[in-house]
Amino acid sequence: MASVTVDQIKQALSDAGLLGSTVIPSNFNPSVSVHATYPKFGNIQPGETYAIDQTQDEPTVSFNAPAGQEAKYTIVLADPDAPSREDPKWGPFRHWVLADVVPGQHPGQTLTGYMGPAPPEGTGPHRYVFLVYSQPVDRTPVLGVDGDDKRPSYDVQKFARDNELELIGANFFYAENKK
Repeated sequence: MASVTVDQIKQALSDAGLLGSTVIPSNFNPSVSVHATYPKFGNIQPGETYAIDQTQDEPTVSFNAPAGQEAKYTIVLADPDAPSREDPKWGPFRHWVLADVVPGQHPGQTLTGYMGPAPPEGTGPHRYVFLVYSQPVDRTPVLGVDGDDKRPSYDVQKFARDNELELIGANFFYAENKK
């Protein structure tokens, strides 16, 4: 599959209504390309739809981190469409959080274990959004008072503000339960 540019990703995020959503601020300007690779099929392409059973194994996330500087990153996977895009009362649903990622050196510390997409039957396509943040190098982000127990209705932007995280990249795909 062809490599995707930050401009293509930003356009796809905009087309999907994700800019200015509960997971991505409207003024977001990506500075890195984010790639998520699933064992069953490879790299996601922004805005493509994948079968639920192909996305149940933890992916590998990579991005073109700026070279030559000491840096750590946090990766979040969230579904803003829980239980449905028309009624997102449980969104964003937190599917995964990794902190202290150092590309090529340290895979990160799991703050929330990976949970593959599981949209309820008949709720239409859900957007699953990978968010990459730069984080302060001197501390590990914390999830908040509810810790790992609060996956639904998780305020991703508050998590970012509280931990002084800067959103630098994103990518997403769709999954739908058509049973």
